[in-house]
Amino acid sequence: MKVMDEWKLLKCLLLVVFTCVYSSAACIPNINNEDASLPVLPYASEFQAAIDQVLIKYPDHDLGISASVSVPGYRTWTGVSGSSQPGDPITADMLFNVGSVAKNFEAALVLKLVEDGVLSLDDPVEKYLPPYKYVDGKITLRQLLDHSSGIFNVFEHPDFPWVRTDVDYARQWQPEEVFNHFVLEPYGPPGYAQHYSSTNYLLVTEIIEAATRSTVPEEIERYFTGPMQLEHTYVSMGSPPPAQFSVAHPWVDINRDGILEDLYGIPLTWSASLTHPVMFSTPDDLVQWLNALYRDGTVLNSGSLAEMLSIPEISMRDPEGGLYGLGTIDFVDRLGMHTQGHSGSSLGYCALAFYLPDYGVSLAILINTGESPAELAGYMLGDSWSGFKAVILENQERLE
Repeated sequence: MKVMDEWKLLKCLLLVVFTCVYSSAACIPNINNEDASLPVLPYASEFQAAIDQVLIKYPDHDLGISASVSVPGYRTWTGVSGSSQPGDPITADMLFNVGSVAKNFEAALVLKLVEDGVLSLDDPVEKYLPPYKYVDGKITLRQLLDHSSGIFNVFEHPDFPWVRTDVDYARQWQPEEVFNHFVLEPYGPPGYAQHYSSTNYLLVTEIIEAATRSTVPEEIERYFTGPMQLEHTYVSMGSPPPAQFSVAHPWVDINRDGILEDLYGIPLTWSASLTHPVMFSTPDDLVQWLNALYRDGTVLNSGSLAEMLSIPEISMRDPEGGLYGLGTIDFVDRLGMHTQGHSGSSLGYCALAFYLPDYGVSLAILINTGESPAELAGYMLGDSWSGFKAVILENQERLE
């Protein structure tokens, strides 16, 4: 089976049928610091039933889902279902690796540094970094962020060390090694087309750290997670979350034998040095982030947010269907509604974190499997999204 990244996870959204079972299942109290006087969401039990139904649909795998939904004027709903490992239920404070959702934070960090005069979106790669094979030094920071650089995606290289039995998870890859081993000829010239490539954000990380003489995790803490009190979000260049955090176990079919293995505790240095920083979070923290960034406009100034949401007009669209702003994906053509945010997959996890501007709703769904038999993770994520979308659409009149 071909390696599955966040693209293939979202492909599965087209393959699933809307499912939502209405039940009286209890929901987990939210763990954020929002106004306790807000009323409880009147259809919270329907969200809970949606994630319960997903796990019922896949009884052969003892996995878990954690999710949050924020609807204006109501308390954030947070619900969990299933297991971290056999006998260990998912809890609302458990962290999941959110994969490429970290790109959304990293792009926002670039825009904050632009606001502070540290960077410019028109800065070329060659201003900060040495020459790399198959990287045009004239590519701009903007083109890296919106995937119009033309740079080859390392995940598409057949030898990329992802779901294999011989991966050295503790290896610290150097940038020149990545470009020599896993980056092939460009898809096209800079600006010609949008083609999703995690390689872009490997370069973005290098540029941020060259410009700030700091690390991306330190800067995200300084600008975002610290001031916003996102106390269940942890970002690193490969180190696992400290012991005070509870982390959901990741499950992956490493041997391709149909059996999921528990990869809890493996080093993540390889992942951070091959693509972008590692981020662990909870869905509750993610919806707080989405609300602040997109709905309330308190993360970036209005000009920066407009830049983040701007889709290049001159570039050909990615054949996968995504429309890319700066660290923001809009899957309107695929999902049938506008989305602002990001999806992600990592070894043993998959994630969806979207703001729906037509409804003012933020939602995050986290699942503790990634690459799995029969694209299990993608189907589970797709079924979860379908159930949540159905609940949101069917209940709009109750809020008007």
